[in-house]
Amino acid sequence: MWIIILYFLIMKILIIKEAGGASNFDCFLGVLSKKLSHAICKKLYAYSELDELYSCNRLKILNPKIWGYSGVIYKLRVDCKKESVRILFVKTESNNLFMLHGFIKKTRKTPNKEAKVAIHKFNQLGVGENLRPLNLNKYFLIHDDVKNVSI
Repeated sequence: MWIIILYFLIMKILIIKEAGGASNFDCFLGVLSKKLSHAICKKLYAYSELDELYSCNRLKILNPKIWGYSGVIYKLRVDCKKESVRILFVKTESNNLFMLHGFIKKTRKTPNKEAKVAIHKFNQLGVGENLRPLNLNKYFLIHDDVKNVSI
């Protein structure tokens, strides 16, 4: 019984379920290298297990004054060798993480297009989006296979 109760208390990682069952975030993880997908899911899993967003130099907040939205959108930096991505997400009132958008980092600043996609999805939250948990196990690798991963 305690296991069932604990399951519901753990922070969930949620994504939008698109028509046909796929999601943009799943597709994004699918085009990345296996090591980078693993690194992203490992970090999200750590947040879920701790049930908290702990601060680190790789977790920032998308500045609401610059981008013209109200609320808090987190920006997670994940690097693996020469690959670098940013994951934009929010923490919901029910203490879950909702993945808004992910993109491959190519420039120094957050591109306008990428921020606007995340802000649009952020503004759509609570409008009855079809959410489902992200299957983190799908992207995990055996530890020996993961080298040079910076989380």
